[in-house]
Amino acid sequence: MKTILAIDDEPSVRQSFRMMLEDRYRMLFAENGREGLAILDKHHVDLILLDLTMPYVSGMDFLAEMERRGEDVPVIVVTASNSVTSAVAAMKAGAYEYVIKPFEIDEVLLLVARTLAQHLEQNELTVLRQASASGFDALIGDSPTFLRAVQMARQAADVDSTVLITGESGTGKDMLARAIQSSGKRADHAYVALSCCAIPAQLFESELFGHGKGAFTGATERHLGKMQVADGGTLFLDEIGEMPLEAQPKLLRALQDGTFYPLGSTKSIEVDTRIICATNRNLPDEIRNGNFREDLFYRVNVLPIEMPPLRQRREDIPKLAAFFVAKHAPRVNSKIVTFEPGAMSMLMSYSWPGNVREMENTIERILVCNRDKAVITDECLLGILPNAAPEKASGLTEFEGLPIEEAVNRLERHLIERALERSGHVQSRAADLLGTTRRILKYKMDQLDIDNGGAREAEIA
Repeated sequence: MKTILAIDDEPSVRQSFRMMLEDRYRMLFAENGREGLAILDKHHVDLILLDLTMPYVSGMDFLAEMERRGEDVPVIVVTASNSVTSAVAAMKAGAYEYVIKPFEIDEVLLLVARTLAQHLEQNELTVLRQASASGFDALIGDSPTFLRAVQMARQAADVDSTVLITGESGTGKDMLARAIQSSGKRADHAYVALSCCAIPAQLFESELFGHGKGAFTGATERHLGKMQVADGGTLFLDEIGEMPLEAQPKLLRALQDGTFYPLGSTKSIEVDTRIICATNRNLPDEIRNGNFREDLFYRVNVLPIEMPPLRQRREDIPKLAAFFVAKHAPRVNSKIVTFEPGAMSMLMSYSWPGNVREMENTIERILVCNRDKAVITDECLLGILPNAAPEKASGLTEFEGLPIEEAVNRLERHLIERALERSGHVQSRAADLLGTTRRILKYKMDQLDIDNGGAREAEIA
């Protein structure tokens, strides 16, 4: 059960939150910011409902202290209807959302659930962050494909042009976007993230551009959209390929001239917001399928950056593994400090379809399941790493006395046959495991007279 801390000096407001939320969440309460900070010292908290006007430690001071401590807890600001400006300032200081008193039960329930979900998603996407580093120093990897992406991102940090980060899920697109923001001239301004796949289509324009009072049924107060909240800073549009088609022309206009109209308003809003987009979809394919506007694609694809999948940067796996061990071992009380060569070889040969996100979760599982061990062996990966099987010990004695060409052929045969076994005899996957192409693998198999044993490649031969 998630834990929510409600901080408000009004007993009636605290009681309202208790009645609304205690059936769904574990509730903690504080009368002011000072008490709230004391509770954070003793309890794990998943979300905070924070009043801005309180004695001893105000809401803004509370947010500043959370930032100083490095607390990663989402905050929903609770404010009076005449204090929207203060709520916006709080969001720029790190709050996720705001709710205006008096509030409705359904409004609070929806906002709490959505904020918890978005925070969880952001934590899953932020897979390369180092606690002691920031910006580009937090990105781990030395492989050429990864370094090319980082170099392009460094160039993007110095300008305000729109950036489109592409790549599979779990490759660290959000982390790269944060590095661009924190290393550029907008580093001291807001970084606002909006997941285009997490908002219902009928609410998307309101979330992005805001709405005026009475714009639609239930719009009892003015609501600022993320585009305006990020004014002066950066708006990160994650999974832009899933943006509702009807919202795309309005985003195109905002990108072209920096203005937009909130829903239900005839007054245009001018903003200075830098846009960074990310997607795991092939946008040209989405254009052909009628799901994405071609003119919007050209507008967001000014500075394209492709994040490589982990299988294309296998040489970074040992460094990533060491980092994730250092990051998670103290938290789960594990003694593990390193991996034996056989275990590391298995990590490097696995295809990692979930990329760095999957690797971090797998390393944490390894730590939990083997916390009393100091060194991870290949046997420790059985049942954790898919298709994991310890390598048979085979010294170099079998190669002694052989001509070098025959020794090389035997070794290549062994490696190819093992890769085919691990991949279920799918040649394209086996080629990924070996760090080569399917064409080269097929040539080697023909050269060494290796039978694939399943003929599962006919459809792509």
